[in-house]
Amino acid sequence: MDAWEKLTNPTKLRANLMSASVYISSYEMCRDFIISKPKDFFTDNWGINGETLSEEYSKDVMSFGRSPLKASLLWFKEQGAISDTDIEHFEKAIAHRNEIAHNLPKFISEPDYEVDVGIFNTMLEVTNKIGVFWVMNYELSIHPDYSVQEIDEKGIQVGTIMMIKMMMQIAFGQEPEEGYYYNEIKKAIDKR
Repeated sequence: MDAWEKLTNPTKLRANLMSASVYISSYEMCRDFIISKPKDFFTDNWGINGETLSEEYSKDVMSFGRSPLKASLLWFKEQGAISDTDIEHFEKAIAHRNEIAHNLPKFISEPDYEVDVGIFNTMLEVTNKIGVFWVMNYELSIHPDYSVQEIDEKGIQVGTIMMIKMMMQIAFGQEPEEGYYYNEIKKAIDKR
């Protein structure tokens, strides 16, 4: 495919813009999710002036690095949630996000630039691993109803991943029917 075709074919242009937008949005959602778990855990209180982070957050999480994302990934590795390979995969996702964001015109017009679906899927897998680990080791451990139950990790649905998948279905026209999620959520809200 020539550059002119990638840019001027309405279907291809829309798909490329949508792919770039979904990738960047999903990356930011995954990033926020990964940072928020240890940060919220180590927050002493919330008030008018915002959150008050405990000294443990600086000592236990931010001691891994200046970047909250990198420090959080390394903290999750130390907790046993992810591996060095998972961190490498997420670092590729960061690099690809930056490449898309800083070179968007190339991604919508040059044939050699495409959003890498493999990197995208791996980013979601790493985020899901962290989410499942968090539920199993933090959320369920403080919930008395689940303390004696056997929980199947495969059945845990991570909210951020669910939101990303829903966003993808809506963006790429893969809903069961047009407006499905909007209509279902609106019905649920109207019942209140």
